[in-house]
Amino acid sequence: MDPALLGGVVAALVVAGGTAGAFGWGRSRRRTRDREAAAALERLEQEAGTALVRTDERVRLAGDELDFAVAELGEAEAAGLSAAVREARERLREAFHLHQLLHDHVPDTDEQRRDWFARIVALCRAADEAVAEQVRAVAARRADVRRAPSAVEHVRRELERVRGDVAKARATLGRLAERYTDEALLPVADNPTQAERLLEFADGAARAAADTVRRADGLLRAVEEFEVEALRAESALGAMIAESRAELATARALPAHQRAGAVDAAVAALEEALADLPRPGERADPVASLTRVRRANTALDDAVADQLERVQRERHARAQLGPALDDAERQIATARSVVDDYRAPVGPDARTRLAEAEGELARARGEQDPERALATARRAATLAAEAATTARRDIARAGQRYPGGTWGDPRGPRGGGSGALGAVLGGMVLGGILEDLGDIGDMFG
Repeated sequence: MDPALLGGVVAALVVAGGTAGAFGWGRSRRRTRDREAAAALERLEQEAGTALVRTDERVRLAGDELDFAVAELGEAEAAGLSAAVREARERLREAFHLHQLLHDHVPDTDEQRRDWFARIVALCRAADEAVAEQVRAVAARRADVRRAPSAVEHVRRELERVRGDVAKARATLGRLAERYTDEALLPVADNPTQAERLLEFADGAARAAADTVRRADGLLRAVEEFEVEALRAESALGAMIAESRAELATARALPAHQRAGAVDAAVAALEEALADLPRPGERADPVASLTRVRRANTALDDAVADQLERVQRERHARAQLGPALDDAERQIATARSVVDDYRAPVGPDARTRLAEAEGELARARGEQDPERALATARRAATLAAEAATTARRDIARAGQRYPGGTWGDPRGPRGGGSGALGAVLGGMVLGGILEDLGDIGDMFG
């Protein structure tokens, strides 16, 4: 080959190789940037979830402190904290709404996710700051009041009274266990033990005794209240069964061409839900049964409603709205009792669904269109049921991670949690909270 030609070929190959290397280096840099951006987004998501849990707990504790302050100091002395708690709850509601948007079925861009996660963190920080100063100030005034000899004596009397209720609560649980399933009793099953630990802590922590005794009293009252709520759920289930049978009769009366498809499928699902109800004498979970029958009833109701004229649908919606609102309230009350449990960590997903459920119920009550109001009330009930289920799953996981009731130890868990959630709640649920109750203001420092 001609030397000049050979030299040209070699030069071309060198240039081509350099160009390919440059392109390869550029692709490698882009991949590195993409990985770094994905990791940063994941860290921001974890920070937002941690902030939601931490702030929800702090605002809830601030609400407790407000109740205690009103009882001990009066509404006028607690007015500043009352306004701060309202402001913090508004910001927290917005944060939960953003969290819901980030986890709905609508896909979001990475830029949207970054903005919304950052907004959640900022809202939580603002909510914390809104209550921190007021909590510290009110806690200091309450501490002064509690030093009075008469106040100390009152706390001692309350401690003995609540201690005497522990055996009664255990007897109530024993009776309830014959009627309701373990899953149904999960929110209150360990309350007597937790109350005893709180009372032991109160005995040795005079400055925190008043609040601790109140919390122990609340745990024991929750056992009695569970029975009342379970009986209400049983009554509501009876009414739902009767309503479901009426819905089935209405559906079966439709012409065959109107039943085909969605209505027939909904009829089959509701019949299955009714057939699966516990038999008389069997242990039951009335809230779970009510949830399943209600869901199937709602599906059939919606399928039938689609076949009706507008006027008929509105009339039908007005008739169903009252029971739907009542059902949503019951579902929210049940979910709140699980989420507000001091014994174990409940993560941001359950809290978000509960916050959305409460917002949907408020919107349902203000909605003028009966069909929209009914749909909104049912969505509130569904979200609340999902919140309770998710919260129970979180509590069950915590029980697996901390067998033997580690979360209930007033000294707090020493092994940490799982991921960011455990890290936050490891210092905040029962153990960490109690250690800080001597001066609750320290939690907001």
